Amino acid sequence: MTVQTQFQTQMYDQELLQSLLHVGIGLSVEPDRHKMLDTILSEARKIASAEAGSLYVLQAGQLRFEAVQNDRLDNHQISKHIIDREIAISCESLAGYAAFTKQMINLKDSYVLPEGSPFSINREFEAATGYRVQSILAIPLACPDGHCIGVLELLNCLDAHGNVEPFPEPQETGLLSLASMAAVTIKNAQLQEQLKLAHMDTIMRLASAAEFRNQEATSHISRVSRTSNLIANAMGLPRRQVELIKWASPMHDIGKIGIPDAILLKEGPLTADQREVVENHTTMGAEILSAPHCEIHVVARQIALTHHERWDGSGYPNHIKGKEIPLEGQIVGLADIFDTLLSERCYKEAFSVNQAVAIIRNEESGRFDPDVFSAFFEILDDIIAPYAEETANAKKFEQE
Repeated sequence: MTVQTQFQTQMYDQELLQSLLHVGIGLSVEPDRHKMLDTILSEARKIASAEAGSLYVLQAGQLRFEAVQNDRLDNHQISKHIIDREIAISCESLAGYAAFTKQMINLKDSYVLPEGSPFSINREFEAATGYRVQSILAIPLACPDGHCIGVLELLNCLDAHGNVEPFPEPQETGLLSLASMAAVTIKNAQLQEQLKLAHMDTIMRLASAAEFRNQEATSHISRVSRTSNLIANAMGLPRRQVELIKWASPMHDIGKIGIPDAILLKEGPLTADQREVVENHTTMGAEILSAPHCEIHVVARQIALTHHERWDGSGYPNHIKGKEIPLEGQIVGLADIFDTLLSERCYKEAFSVNQAVAIIRNEESGRFDPDVFSAFFEILDDIIAPYAEETANAKKFEQE
């Protein structure tokens, strides 16, 4: 080995170590799953000098495209063609074969496959985008227990002049280290997501029991959560804040667990005293969620306490107004009112969508945060879509 070659090797090893340290630290603190996957893919491309790449994650026995990058094509246009598409773990495709055999595959020229190769190269993407894929490196993301969690696929290695060349063998060691790190990170993220879903299911069940003691409550809570999520997204709130609203909103009426059935399920109008008892569910909810130990409970407590406050200060329990009302409470409050208008209750019939929308519009100046109100009507079609579908299904059921 010449002195120059030895120096280049040492430099490469140093850059590789720095890259692995960077991605390791980054992945350990990144809460956003999509950013995490993009980081894995971008660091792998950097190590391998790859012009493009994609990352598949195993879900329900299928490999699903979850991240894609390409220095030559617009990533948004690429996503339309492949993101969320699924392929089987089998010998038919390159990624499926890598996952099936748990072996790294280095294709120097995808147009000249090794003799007897069991897999083929899908050319649909090339036909749709005009992007020619020549060299390919497919790396299985294997966990320490041997379970394959996904596949990292790198496309078109570039030399110093920007020409496509085969992926060199020496880089494979560093990429395997990155792949192992990525596999553990993705697996941990999936376990955390499963834990969150289990928590969400428990929250939904408890909130349902608290609100109306019947099955309709579960549907109401789900719809309020969905609408709140849509509004928060439309307002351009940070992803973490949107997620917290989605997860905390089902607990908006948790305080109703302390309201007697004789009042909560009463048919017809309530007396003034009964109305006061019902309004106490906001403070009871805040009390149930007092001394919160996590972000979700902090936001849930805010929502439970303030989702019946009004922009003009005429709401309850504390008659706060304007920006004094937490944004989370304003968002969930509007979602809650809209779904209640559209739902049948023991004390009222369900309103039509047009009637509910008209009522919301009439309340604009006094009840709602202008920004929340504007976002609601900006995505009104998305909000009412599931209600229209439920109505259509109900009519179909009646006809049958």
